Amino acid sequence: MIFKIQRKYMLYFFLLIILLSAGGYACYKYYYLNSQTINVRDFGAKGDGIQDDTGAIQKALAAVTSIRRTVYFPSGTYIIDPNKNVTVHSNTQLIGDGAGSIVKANHAPFGWSLLYLSGKNITVNKINLDGNHAVNRVLVVKPGSSYVQISNVLVANASQSNDSSNDSYSTVVAGIIVYGNTDSIRIDHTEVRNMVALHPLDGSLIARGIYITSTPGSVEKASANLTITNSKIHDIGPADDGDGIYYEDPGLDNNIVQNTNSTITNNTFYNCAKRAIKLYANGIVVTGNHIINDYLNNNYYQGKDKGKLAPDMYAAISIYGNNIKASNNTIDGKGSFYSAIEISSSKTVKSIEVSANKVTMGPQSNQKGTAGIRMGNIEDFTITSNTLENGERGIWSWQNASRGTVSDNQILMPNGGGIDFTTYVENQKQLNILCVDNTIQAKAFTIQIDKNNSTIQLERPAT
Repeated sequence: MIFKIQRKYMLYFFLLIILLSAGGYACYKYYYLNSQTINVRDFGAKGDGIQDDTGAIQKALAAVTSIRRTVYFPSGTYIIDPNKNVTVHSNTQLIGDGAGSIVKANHAPFGWSLLYLSGKNITVNKINLDGNHAVNRVLVVKPGSSYVQISNVLVANASQSNDSSNDSYSTVVAGIIVYGNTDSIRIDHTEVRNMVALHPLDGSLIARGIYITSTPGSVEKASANLTITNSKIHDIGPADDGDGIYYEDPGLDNNIVQNTNSTITNNTFYNCAKRAIKLYANGIVVTGNHIINDYLNNNYYQGKDKGKLAPDMYAAISIYGNNIKASNNTIDGKGSFYSAIEISSSKTVKSIEVSANKVTMGPQSNQKGTAGIRMGNIEDFTITSNTLENGERGIWSWQNASRGTVSDNQILMPNGGGIDFTTYVENQKQLNILCVDNTIQAKAFTIQIDKNNSTIQLERPAT
């Protein structure tokens, strides 16, 4: 019995020798491409930080197109040409060894994007993507993509070309950009840093850490079911228009209503020169984030108002869409926010909840006109259980507001006021608002109401 088994395996062995000798490379290629992982170095990539590995990486990616495989980048620095549109397609996983696996842009010439993701079922994991200040965008998720996961990735160093004839001279800078008609995009345990605009676009220098938007001029729907979690976003600027995350639905301009069903949770933001989070889209939950204001009387504009002192930060969270919930966020730092949580301005927003956030303004800031929560035009809202400390006002409703509740907030303003329902704008009214059970310690005033244009109820109705 033992002899028969050994003879059988010997037969298989000799058969394999014959196949290899007869088929040679073709036989090897068949078995290789049907393995679970392919190594970019087997396709000629050097990873030495000197040689251009663009062609080798493109060959590796082409080899796994539509065959659900893993492309492995062992530790090394892989130089690619950002003008060659290196693209990861469906059913592909890119994986490295962590911090030691670096994909880096060269400088010949300035490029649009380091890497594109296009299709469905794509994963990028344990790899560093370095724009090397030679691209406008580091990582782009193309329109129509779905079930994309970006995890344990460092995305760094995007900027603008200094050649004014280059299309990349003044366009938006972004670490990760997610275009429209996308679904189920997840960004997890990822760091995005050093996104800096140098030249103005329509008078403003615009940079985003993560930018969710639509292709200009398209009719794409905003990205849906997107999650950004457990990530770190920092050093985004300048003060003119540098936001950590900007979630944008251009359809709102045309009153096209759709909920994105998206979540921004448990992330850390610092050195985001204008805002940490700006929401111009519907149906988003922002919860458990820590937003740190590291500026203190030293944040300057770099565009048309170059040299002029900007707010330490304009806002931590700006809400310009409907059906938004901002809860359990910690907002602090040595600087102050013009408005820590800003809710709308000219456009009326609806169905807003701001709850259980802790906001601490920097007491040494020279910034004027600060508010913990500032409400513009708003309907159907709840502002509850927030803790607000320092600044000129705890809560300020300064435009039209209706059908809302302001309750159970703790406001400590040693040099300012508590809750302000007055406005300097003509024909603005605050109507049908219940303001009760707030704990206020304030030097200037506790609750301030303009009785000519407001119906504010300060006691709970009898039951």
